[in-house]
Amino acid sequence: MNILITLAVAAGGMAVLWAFQSVMLALAGRPQTWPLQFEADRPLLKATSRIIVHSEWLIILIGTPLALGIRPLDALAQAFRLPVPWRAMGVAFLVVFVPICLVYAAYLALGWAKWAPQHDAARRHAKLFRRFLPGPIPLATFEEGVFRGLILEQLLRSLPQTALFAGLAVVASSAVFASIHFIKPPKGKPIRLFAWGYFIVGCLFGFAYLKGGRTLWLPIVVHATCVFCIEVARLYVVFQKPRWLMGHIESPQSGVVGSALVLAMAVALAALV
Repeated sequence: MNILITLAVAAGGMAVLWAFQSVMLALAGRPQTWPLQFEADRPLLKATSRIIVHSEWLIILIGTPLALGIRPLDALAQAFRLPVPWRAMGVAFLVVFVPICLVYAAYLALGWAKWAPQHDAARRHAKLFRRFLPGPIPLATFEEGVFRGLILEQLLRSLPQTALFAGLAVVASSAVFASIHFIKPPKGKPIRLFAWGYFIVGCLFGFAYLKGGRTLWLPIVVHATCVFCIEVARLYVVFQKPRWLMGHIESPQSGVVGSALVLAMAVALAALV
């Protein structure tokens, strides 16, 4: 029932934001279309796309607890229970950051990837700066709040309290996490490869949620670190080997090597956190 309430809040929020989108498209002289199905090729439309996405996260994160009769601040306190697990967060960061760096270094050493800085220097430096500030933490916080803090948590509460059903809840929430990235399908990119990549990291984030005592501290660290490493590497590295092996530069976890790395991160989290 709670999952249906979450979906209803999400649908209501998107209906409101669709109206906002319609106004902005009219101002831009563009034809009307379904939510987020427009080309964000102008500053006004890029801003519109960002506002819709981030506003929808906020509507879900605030509206769902209210619809369930829970104060948003109480839900926030539950998701970020104190004390802050600094040691576990540090370990989670290293479990993700160090292996990814080592794998990219191995790719370069083996000739599987080449060092090829993208864009001109000024634009590249600006993009690199944005990787640090604000960085991936806001995105990771919104997405983890919705997909782990709400969807996975409600599934865990609805299903029998066993390891098997906890695993099924992680898989189901990860499937939702992967599918939501295709509301606006990526043009010219391998959708199946991307879907697999989103799904397996969703499982990793879900496992971090369970390992962290069903709080958001660990999944946010793991998620943000993954995004940071991938986005920085995209500015300097080009893959040279087939996608089935290395994945896509935007989704390296979708290849055989990256998938094995995600599994190894989960094992390391289980052993060290």
